[in-house]
Formats: sequence, C-alpha cells, structure tokens
Amino acid sequence: MQQQAFAEGTLPLYLRVRDQLAGQIDKGVLTPNTRLPSERILAEQFGTTRVTTRLALAQLEAEGKIYRSNRRGWFVSPPRLIYKPTHDYSFSDNVAAQGRVPETETLDVTATEANAWLATKTGLAVGDPVIWLRRRRQIDGRPVLVENIYLNATRLPGIETYDFNRSLWKLLREQYGVELKGKRIEMYPTALVDPQASAIGVTAGTAGLYVTRCSQDGQGGFIEFDEEFWLHDALSIQVEVS
Repeated sequence: MQQQAFAEGTLPLYLRVRDQLAGQIDKGVLTPNTRLPSERILAEQFGTTRVTTRLALAQLEAEGKIYRSNRRGWFVSPPRLIYKPTHDYSFSDNVAAQGRVPETETLDVTATEANAWLATKTGLAVGDPVIWLRRRRQIDGRPVLVENIYLNATRLPGIETYDFNRSLWKLLREQYGVELKGKRIEMYPTALVDPQASAIGVTAGTAGLYVTRCSQDGQGGFIEFDEEFWLHDALSIQVEVS
C-alpha cells in the first residue's frame, strides 16, 4: 500500500480513507483474508490520525468488507455465502457447491428437557425430552456461525450417540428415514454476545444475524429446532420470486 495524503474535500476525511481501502478491496489489491496493516501504519500511509483511521475501519466493518479477529487485527472479508431459504440443502452441501470448504465442530451434546421457550417454538410440551446440540461451523477455516440445535429425543432415539461433525440432514435421512419437509424460518439482525461471540472468536457486540429454523417430518411431527448466530458479513440471503 502506497502513502496517500488527502487534500481538502467535501467528504469527511474518514470516508475518503474508507473509499481508498474499499477501492483496493474491490480491485483485488487486498484479497480475502488478507491482514491489514495496523491502525498506526495505516494512519501514516494515508497521512491521517489513528482516530480517523479507526472510524474508516469501523465503517468498512459495518459494510461487511473487513472483519476484526480477537487480538489478531483486521482482515479482508471473503465472499459472502449465498443462502436461499426456499431451497433444501445442508450447510456443508451449500458451502461445497460454491467452491468453498465447510467444516463442522461439535462443541456439546446434552440430553435435557424442553423449557417454556422451546415448547412455544416447537409445539413440544414442557418437560419433553430433547437432545441439545451445539456446533461451530467454518468456511475456508474461518468460524462464521455457532448454532444450538434441539432434537426431538422421542422421535429420534439414540441420536446423541452419532457423530455430529457430519451433515445432520444426512444423518436423519440415513439412520432414521426422516426427510425434513415443513420448515418455518425467521431471521433478523442482532449483536453477538457471549458465549456465541467467544465461540466464533469475535468481541461481544459484533454485528450478527440470528436465524431460527423449525423443521418437521412429512407427517407434520416436530424433528428439530435450530438457532444460528452468524457473522453479519458471512451471509447473503437471496429469495427467488416467480
């Protein structure tokens, strides 16, 4: 990166720094997952203060062009994963189909009971047995989401003994003959807090996307409820309307 001193202009200085960095990202000068220089070095290169540089970086983060990793600095965001809620595919299949490398890590598996909140979401009765599964998902080695999955233990006996680092949808189909048919999906912006933020490796308060999915079998019976905490710059939601 070459030094760039800014002359007077109508745009605030931090936005002109933002435009310079965004231009280098868009042109491929700064490639995905490239670590940016420190705020001090960037300030020297652009002839600005560290406060101005920090504002520019915060703007780029809000736009999803860069991301901050705990204690490691700023990095260029990779392309967003395209997610089409109306299509049926697993996380692993969707990631692989877009030329990326998926990875799943199981963090916890616990036999528990449905509480009032889960009963409202799923139609289960309070106290019904469920299996709580917590997983971290990565794309190209970068953690992008952590999820809590609640499985109907009565409908899926013994499922807690299986390997959950593989596709859950394939496990349900191959071991239990379950095809997920009816799905109710909800999503909205959120701020990632612990333990989700720490599990993904970002600071508490980082912008995120909260996605829930309640799935049923072909007879309308509850199978799983999934709540996902995504990094806001990792996902592009597309809906096709005919």
